[in-house]
Amino acid sequence: MIDVYVLGAGKHATEVSEYFNNHQAYYLAGYVINVDHHDHSLLKSVIQLHDFLKQYPASPKLALIGAIGNYQRKSIIELLEKKGYGFINIIHPHNYLSPTLKMGTGNCIAPGCVINANVNIGNHCIINSNCNISHDCILENYVTISPGVTIAGNVSIKEGVFIGAGATVIPGVTIGNNAYIAAGACVTKDVLPHVMVAGVPAKVKKIID
Repeated sequence: MIDVYVLGAGKHATEVSEYFNNHQAYYLAGYVINVDHHDHSLLKSVIQLHDFLKQYPASPKLALIGAIGNYQRKSIIELLEKKGYGFINIIHPHNYLSPTLKMGTGNCIAPGCVINANVNIGNHCIINSNCNISHDCILENYVTISPGVTIAGNVSIKEGVFIGAGATVIPGVTIGNNAYIAAGACVTKDVLPHVMVAGVPAKVKKIID
């Protein structure tokens, strides 16, 4: 049994916690944060990042999973990886994942998702509930997909992209690094890096850092 710590202690972390229920390989040991935390609804221990690093050195019997729903998780994860900590994939059992799916590490997949043939998912992605990802899509590292998103075939999603709830992406589109797709948008053409798009069809609304 491996002790797993969740990065983050917000509402998404609470949701991820339930994926560990009756898990045969992983035990949810607590939560690691790097900001002040005032939510006392979590039953397990919450520990500051600097204290975690001192008290729990990297070990094969210890792992982490990110539950911070934005690109800011990258800097924390990279710090932990440099110090030798390992990450797991945590996948709710109520999903369909094609046997041809290729996936890195540190990914979290919520229930109700369908991920079809020849999809390639990188590292540290979050795929929320009831998402559909069709054939031959590529998701690079640190992609965040909100609930109810539909991504058609042959879509390329670059690092750090955020896709809002209920958005749709048509076949063959490329979404550039750190782009933000607003909730309910319909993406019908390529999206440049570092822009926010919204609407049906989706259009650029602003440049983002």
